[in-house]
Amino acid sequence: MKRWLAGACRLLGTVYVPEEVMDRPGEFLLHISDTPSSFFSDLRRIISKIRPAWVVHTGDLVDQIKLEVYPARIECYRNKLRTLSKILDGAVARGDFQAMICMGNHDDLYSVKEMFPHCHIAEGTGFFSSSGWHFVVSHYSWRIPDLPDMVGLCGHDLSYPSGEIRCFNGIEDIHLFSLKTGGVYRIPYPGYIDDQRQLKRRIGL
Repeated sequence: MKRWLAGACRLLGTVYVPEEVMDRPGEFLLHISDTPSSFFSDLRRIISKIRPAWVVHTGDLVDQIKLEVYPARIECYRNKLRTLSKILDGAVARGDFQAMICMGNHDDLYSVKEMFPHCHIAEGTGFFSSSGWHFVVSHYSWRIPDLPDMVGLCGHDLSYPSGEIRCFNGIEDIHLFSLKTGGVYRIPYPGYIDDQRQLKRRIGL
């Protein structure tokens, strides 16, 4: 991957999708986490270029709305969530890919179940398999058990689970996990993401 181009795109507020992943439909699992709604249009574009087999979101689906702190903003959260539902649940209903959604501390379970009826939903820790790979997923790294024969996916903050399990944190980068080789492309989020997350990395919201 052209790292200089990926970095330039990050600074310009967009996402660089490597050319080498565009002609391999159904090969990749796409992992994201803690996404503000401003990222949804980029997500739609990434999905259209990659055509993944799976999309895994490890929680805080509308991350600029901190429901755990401001529960009165539930209607604003739901309005933003509908856009993400069209992107993910709509595609799953068409058979484009499968999707796993983990509940984050700023998500509302009732709303997610209502708007993502075709997706797999993990309230705590979720498990699934694809193409011989076994995944364990959660919003929190501490919920990822130390199972070295599995691949962990998490978010929330910059922590990682202890032990020998191979794990990827969706706060840091967008991940493309090859279901053929086990290799991973790390794609930087657009530069605006950290501001939209309200400095979540630093203040631990």
